[in-house]
Amino acid sequence: MTMENAYENIDWRLLILIAGMMAFGQAMTDSGAADLVAGAVVKALLPLGSLAVLAGFAVLAMLLTQQMSNAAAALVILPVALRAAETLALNPHTFAITVMLSASVAVLTPFEPSCLLVYGPGKYRFRDYFKVGGYLAVIKLLVILVLVPKYWPLHLKG
Repeated sequence: MTMENAYENIDWRLLILIAGMMAFGQAMTDSGAADLVAGAVVKALLPLGSLAVLAGFAVLAMLLTQQMSNAAAALVILPVALRAAETLALNPHTFAITVMLSASVAVLTPFEPSCLLVYGPGKYRFRDYFKVGGYLAVIKLLVILVLVPKYWPLHLKG
């Protein structure tokens, strides 16, 4: 592959979107919006435990990735989740891995490119994705919320 061929095959729209979302995530941190959102999630879910807070960010990432690329969704939610982990003195790695994996759960809508490929030829309807994808999303999130804290413990030692 030549360099010219490589440049022609780059999806520049995706790179621009990701760069914009990186700037958006940084702006959320700099403006204090990340603190506000993190505080709201923590306040609502902390009475249920630290795993519930982690689950809240997993669900946020999963819902956001339905409308945009998973990389962009992760870049928006990640600074907020890391701020919450810092505030609660929890392991930031656990939050980062959970957000990144949860942002890959794009099965509720046909907007994900691989879902779009089968949408027309399979004669699927929008609600078919929600019906089947809903169960699949719940299963994926449960697996993430069980396995990630197992390998990256939620609570920091000492």
